[in-house]
Parts: sequence; structure tokens; C-alpha cells
Amino acid sequence: MFEIGGKNIPSTLAELVDPKRSALLIWDMENAIGPNAFNYKDILANLQQLSAAARQAGVPVFYSVQTPFDVAKEEAGVWVRVRMKRSKVSDPNQLLSEREDPHGREIVAELKPQPQDIAFQKRRPDGFVGTDFDLMLRSKGVGTLLIGGVATEGGVEGTARTARNLGYDVVVLKDCVGSRSREQHDHESDSEELLHHVVPGWSLIAGSGPPQRNPGEHDANRSYDPRPRGRVAAWRTGAARADSPTTY
Repeated sequence: MFEIGGKNIPSTLAELVDPKRSALLIWDMENAIGPNAFNYKDILANLQQLSAAARQAGVPVFYSVQTPFDVAKEEAGVWVRVRMKRSKVSDPNQLLSEREDPHGREIVAELKPQPQDIAFQKRRPDGFVGTDFDLMLRSKGVGTLLIGGVATEGGVEGTARTARNLGYDVVVLKDCVGSRSREQHDHESDSEELLHHVVPGWSLIAGSGPPQRNPGEHDANRSYDPRPRGRVAAWRTGAARADSPTTY
């Protein structure tokens, strides 16, 4: 640990992601969003493994659930235009005929929240805007937020940036995030390397290693064994030791 002004500041990855100060956020892995990622099968299996191991280690697990405003009564003009673009309509009144599918807002079955987990509703691609997420994290003494889910360039990036601005250490789990667009995912992944700690989820699990690819299977479609292997205790990076210095 670094020490300054009576504060202890994590100086290694192991200290940064100590289960006593960490929380895992699974972002927007709902039926209407998660499966649209180009690498959905990959991140699904990785998040299954990591969330199970996190619970085993006592790391709180949070889920975000997208909950849109009523387009006519509540939504801001800028977001009406966003929704028009997504729905490919030229008149905002055309949005009034859209009917939300409740199934679409449910977390995918493979990542179903467990009784001890916390799912919270949010309106924007930022887990801190208009929610009690910050209060919930602080009430649990969380100092480091680990983030996985969809989309890399959307809510993952937005939440990570705000978390850092609020004083949290942020770890983006690079094998647990995805997007509809591989190009945007890759571009944002490069940017995140400059702002946050970016490590593969498997590197946090004791006794784990890089997921093995089936012979002849393309990276974007490979499937991993979702069973947790060991406890979240080693917290090591792939090639670096757990006691290696953190970098900013």
C-alpha cells in the first residue's frame, strides 16, 4: 500500500481487487440487450464463472436493468431523438406505438441474479445517473468496481468513467465486455486501457487460466466452461504477478 495524508492507497493489483473492498457490476445482460453482442457466448460464459467465484469470495454482485422513461411524458428531447434513430423512425409519434416486452428486461437465464445479489433500475448508459448505486456501494465499503457486460462503448464506459470521477478504482474485465459492433468495442477497449485497469476476468480467479478454444473454432464464437475454478483469491494478472505495481 502507498500511504499519504493518513490514507492507504492500493499499490498492487492484489490490493486493488481485495474482496473486502470490491464489487462486481454486470451491466445490461438482459434478454433485449446482452444477446446482441458479437461476442455474447464468450462474455456469457466468462461472467457465469466470474460471478459464481465472486459470490464464493464474498464480493457483492450488482446487476443493472435498463428501464426507459415514458417517451411522451418523461423523456428528454435528446433521448427522444436517440430512440428515433434506434427505431429508424422519422416522427417521434411513431414511438408511441411501440410496446415493451417485459421478457426483454429480464436478466438472461444463465446469469439469473441470486438471492444475495442486487439488481437496480437505471435510465441512462451510466449506473450512477439517477440511481442509488453510489450509496449502495459506499454502504458496503466498496472502493473498487469491477465491470462486465454490454455495451463496451456505452454503459460500461459511461459507468467506469463516472466511477473514477467519484473516487472509485475501476477494473474493466476485458473478456467480460462486448458490443453489437466489434469495431466500436475494439476502439473503446483501447481507450479504456488509458483510463482504467483492464484485466481478463479469469486472471482474478485462483487456479484459473485462459479459456481454452475448441480446435477450429473462431475466437468470437468459442464457448468456455462456466464452472467456477477456485476462489477469487489469487487476483493475479495473466502474465504479471499479483504483487506487481498498478499502473494509471
